[in-house]
Amino acid sequence: MKKTILLLIVLSLLLLASCSSTKASAPVNSVSLYWTENSDAAKNFNDYLASVTDPKSPDFIPVEDRVAVFDLDGTLLCETCPWCFEYMVFADYALSRPDTSEDVKKVAREIIDSAWGEKPSGMSTRQATAGAIAYKGMTMEELREVVHEARKSPAEGFSGMTRGEAYYLPMLEIFSALKSNGFDIYIVTATERNVVRYLIEGYLDIPFSHVIGTEYGYEATGQGKTPDADYTFKSGDKIVFDGNYYGENAKTSKVDAIIREIGKQPVLAFGNSSGDEAMEIYTISDNKYRSAAFMILADDSTREYGNEANAKKRESYEKKGITVISMKDDWKTIYKENVSKTPVK
Repeated sequence: MKKTILLLIVLSLLLLASCSSTKASAPVNSVSLYWTENSDAAKNFNDYLASVTDPKSPDFIPVEDRVAVFDLDGTLLCETCPWCFEYMVFADYALSRPDTSEDVKKVAREIIDSAWGEKPSGMSTRQATAGAIAYKGMTMEELREVVHEARKSPAEGFSGMTRGEAYYLPMLEIFSALKSNGFDIYIVTATERNVVRYLIEGYLDIPFSHVIGTEYGYEATGQGKTPDADYTFKSGDKIVFDGNYYGENAKTSKVDAIIREIGKQPVLAFGNSSGDEAMEIYTISDNKYRSAAFMILADDSTREYGNEANAKKRESYEKKGITVISMKDDWKTIYKENVSKTPVK
């Protein structure tokens, strides 16, 4: 009798554990926690997600074709502390090294000196070119150490947050809901891809292969001036940056990269600037599945360093079939608890 009772108890516990596990892994079909009650953007996303994941819906998308692409800076992560992460990690690194060339230091100083003002014209190209030179000869492991250290630095202009923690909670909620529903998520960014890999490591649950970004060149340490096609990697060689920059992954370059590296048209796209517009329009153009694109407007000047004048862009995006997400109107919460905007010197 005792053995029978014990067996029943064990079976009951196993059943409870199974139910709990099933409940914990159930797909999340809506976002609401960090969104305002009347957010049209959240409603549109929730309606989309519910429809394309319902096997009985005419909009159903098979799991193998659920591909979503996200920009990084200004879409998932703060880019106003005071600039995007890549700019700041480069500037800090370049100015801390006694062997940095004066030309590279000049670009780093320009980034620091222009903080909290208008972004200098052509800065993206100058920074990427200087970054490739600054990191020349560096292994990926060494870059990882630099990026991980930079993640610990304070997010300037905010209290209670480091640069590595500066994710937008409403977008992380979307990210998690998509993951929960079997979406294959890629980050498609203008930032150098290895910087992004080490930046998101431990924060965003996607493989390194799902990070698509601007490219710096590589070489083997024993290669010298021998072209890649003529050199055979040898035992003891390491791969390092070769100091070259091959153009920014922005605008239609993002579309090219999606075709080259993913091989499928996404059904969802998220961005925040003109550099993402091509990727978004490509996603919603002639798609065999129901598709959607969302553009974040940095229009919150109270909790963030946005400009309310950015709200004027809404009409332009909506005419192109893109749903606008307003930081000011759609997000109940932006950052983790106890983070606040602080006065800028």
